Amino acid sequence: MDLTEVIDAYLVESEEFLRDMESILLRTEVSIPTDEDLNAIFRAVHTIKGTAGMFGFDSTVKFTHVVENLLDQLRSHEIPFKPELTEILLKTKDHLSYLVAEETKGKIPESKIVIGNQILDLMKPFQKSDGDNIAKNQNLKDIETPKQDVNLNGSLESENNNSKQNQNSSIPGYLISFRPNRNVFAQGLDPISFIGYLKKIGKIQALRTIAETIPNSDEFDPESCYLGFEIHLVSDSDLETVRKVFNFIESDSFLHILPPGSNVEDLADLSGQLPEEEILLGNIWKEIQILTDATLINYFEELKVRKTGISTSFIKAQTSASFPEPIQKTEELKNPTNTLKDQNKSSTIKVDSKRIDNLINRVGELVVASANMNQLIGTMEDSNLQESSMLAMRLLNEVREISLKLRMVPIGDTFQKYTRTVRDLGKDLGKDIKLLTEGNETELDRNIVDKLGDPLTHLVRNACDHGLESTEERIKKGKPKQGTIKLNAFHEAGSVVIEITDDGNGIQKEKVWQKGIEKGLVSGLLPDAEEDVFKLLFHPGLSTASKVTNVSGRGVGLDVVLQNIESLRGTIAVKSTPNQGSCFTIRLPLTLAIIDGFLVEVGKNQFIIPMDMVLECLHFTDENKMDSNHFFALRGNLIPFLRLKDYYPTEDSGENSRENIVIVRNGEKKAGIVVERLLGEYQTVIKPMGSVFRHVKGVSGSSILGDGNVALIIDIPSLFERTIAVENERLLK
Repeated sequence: MDLTEVIDAYLVESEEFLRDMESILLRTEVSIPTDEDLNAIFRAVHTIKGTAGMFGFDSTVKFTHVVENLLDQLRSHEIPFKPELTEILLKTKDHLSYLVAEETKGKIPESKIVIGNQILDLMKPFQKSDGDNIAKNQNLKDIETPKQDVNLNGSLESENNNSKQNQNSSIPGYLISFRPNRNVFAQGLDPISFIGYLKKIGKIQALRTIAETIPNSDEFDPESCYLGFEIHLVSDSDLETVRKVFNFIESDSFLHILPPGSNVEDLADLSGQLPEEEILLGNIWKEIQILTDATLINYFEELKVRKTGISTSFIKAQTSASFPEPIQKTEELKNPTNTLKDQNKSSTIKVDSKRIDNLINRVGELVVASANMNQLIGTMEDSNLQESSMLAMRLLNEVREISLKLRMVPIGDTFQKYTRTVRDLGKDLGKDIKLLTEGNETELDRNIVDKLGDPLTHLVRNACDHGLESTEERIKKGKPKQGTIKLNAFHEAGSVVIEITDDGNGIQKEKVWQKGIEKGLVSGLLPDAEEDVFKLLFHPGLSTASKVTNVSGRGVGLDVVLQNIESLRGTIAVKSTPNQGSCFTIRLPLTLAIIDGFLVEVGKNQFIIPMDMVLECLHFTDENKMDSNHFFALRGNLIPFLRLKDYYPTEDSGENSRENIVIVRNGEKKAGIVVERLLGEYQTVIKPMGSVFRHVKGVSGSSILGDGNVALIIDIPSLFERTIAVENERLLK
């Protein structure tokens, strides 16, 4: 049986649990964990243990079993939570992440098991020994007082008589009614493995397989599950622990668990929810020792009362008098409406990201085909056909928007993992650092988020090492002893902006420029424009660190950041104020798949400008030029411009056409692009450039037009940089 999809789900679920666990543990460094926090950590470890046990991942199960014992004692307040436990549990989380990821690939090496045992040894001083627990349980038994109850005549009876009635009227262990769905095998799940895991938390006293629904041979489907199970489990575990065993399969089955002490009324309620006849179920429950001869009669009497509607006071008195304490029913029986609410509550599903990518690719092809169809229909004089085409285009736009949103995820999860990075780096560097995050709900394409991890990691590490001073230096400067790194994300003009800010030293421009001179990258005096200086930071091999550390100083990092950001069609800018701090600003597109573009033409060639960067379009003549330099007068302001035909080889159309200028914006900068014809908005499906053209500046991709021709997508930020470099060279000459 192929369990690939199921194991993938196990990995995703475990990753979520461990991420939440780490987030809670990091909060414990500044505040005492609440009961809810401890319960959440316990549930995370317990669920991973249960699921790993179903797949036979013994290394994970053995490790989590010991961790689970510690967490159970913490949440029950048998032992206090001490600050030292935070570090130990963070190491536990890291090791558990390794086990979860690697045991799905094969056996864990002995060296890693030794590391796990060392972590478990660190826990021992904080745990209560088994001897303490045994003594505690014995003391509880010694001080337990006799229970009293009221008989039918109102007299008090001793515990001996009461115990006898409890023996005859309440079920002695857990009753598990388990009915897997027909398609459970198609989900890669084996019900027997879940039942087998019950042996690890107790003893299966008896089990009866329900085979009444198996069809005739001509109707039998070998890929369907027709069996059900009635299980009598004896265990000291609580109801939640027993239910967790079936956590992974519960959504694909009918599962009902009655705890020890439940009575015939509970059994009658359960029989009404199961597909089998009530009398058959009663006999099965007697067979697996849930019911005795006496309680079986009571069960049948209860069914009779419910069928006929005639109340029998004797039955009511006997079943109620047998239980001195309130019976804890399952929530489904207490409030049947909750079951319906739970069924409607789940409004999300997990889908493989490859399926979403495939959907978006198909939508992209549909956009191209639709554009071609609209061009053909536009030449016809059939108004009905044109109206239908407009309707189809509108619906396609909606489908496109919905498809792209499927791949949008909040950036908060990415930000969250740097809390641990900053904490660990602060300890390694001997600095007191806190991380602040804003804009966690800002959404970004999942593909961009996945590729953004490395650049952000480099920038955060540099802020910790280069940016922030030591505690002693900060105190001398009158700053708070705790340094701050801030991650902020927000939408702006169709892009996502991410800021990495620190309140440290700032970047010393003179030092950076001097390093550039030593490397032979620049020469001359320090320029006035700080962006010309800060660009050197992204040059391979250049570092301003005075010494090499485990974190930085080798001149590797920021050049990789620049490459990764540019591969995402993004830009990065730097601002810094001496002794106040620095800010690295990353600007990225919302998506890498489909964008709204503005189609222009130069000669016989067509180009696409991202629509979110276009501000306005104007007629352009030589009168608009102020002098020999390329500046355009726009409402009293001078804006630099360039002609596309000067930067891209184009084939002359042979027609005399007037020029137009497209005013575009990149961040806070404005510029103009002179073209010959404006063709209007165009939905652009981005196609990557071939390996030969991958590093061409000023082009971020290509798109296939409706007529089959290819249009280049202009990379505005890169084109600006290239233009500035050319102008600087011209002025220096």
